[in-house]
Formats: sequence, structure tokens, C-alpha cells
Amino acid sequence: MQVDAQTAIGAGSGNEALGAVEFELALDMQDPTRIAFDECVRSAAAVVGGELLFDMPSDGSVEDASRIAAVRVATPQREDILFAILNEAGDTIRNPDREEIGERFYGFARAFVGVLTRIRDAMPFGGMETEGSA
Repeated sequence: MQVDAQTAIGAGSGNEALGAVEFELALDMQDPTRIAFDECVRSAAAVVGGELLFDMPSDGSVEDASRIAAVRVATPQREDILFAILNEAGDTIRNPDREEIGERFYGFARAFVGVLTRIRDAMPFGGMETEGSA
């Protein structure tokens, strides 16, 4: 599997670049021919302390892409949105830069984070500590 380019979307700070490189390396350890794309991205996100926001079919606006996934990596200092793209053959995951992914997908990911945050904040158990395990 081959992973290209930089992943980070945003201002381009050193911490952001480090998180993007860590995500890229974690994705490089995944094999989309053996494991579903969403599971590859979810596993890579877990390595960097992120969460999978969405995995959706490509709409044709990104070249050589069958699926697009977004990951949110939040720290106390910042929040980054990273993307992963599965090629049309389904055997390679690449990390697009902001220009390739476009403002539409980036904006959709930011809006998605906003909705999730509002839902979590509105839940009566949102601030409670969990007990036990599932």
C-alpha cells in the first residue's frame, strides 16, 4: 500500500504537521484489500487519538477516489480535520491536501463536528463518568 502527500487541513503548525505525519504512518500500516476502508481509517485514527467522523462514497469531484473519510483529532490546544481517500481500485489509501479535498468536504466535516458537539452537549449523561465496561 502507498500513502501520499500531507494530510493536515488547517493552519499548518508544527503540532498539526506532526499529527498529520502520525496519521499518515498509521494509515500506511493498514491494508484496504484485507480490511474495510472505514476500519482502516478508524484504526489509524485511534493511533493518533482521533475519531472517524464519516466515510462516504466519492462524488467524482476528487480524482481517482472511490471513498472519502474524515477524522477529527482534538487536543486541548487545537482541533484538526484529516482526510483519507481510497482509490478507485480499492487498494491504496492516500491523504489529500486541502486543495485536493476542497472547501466543500472540509466545510462538511466542520459542520459534522458542530452537530456532534451539540448532540453530546445536549445529552443528559454527557458530563457523567462511565462505569464498568461493555
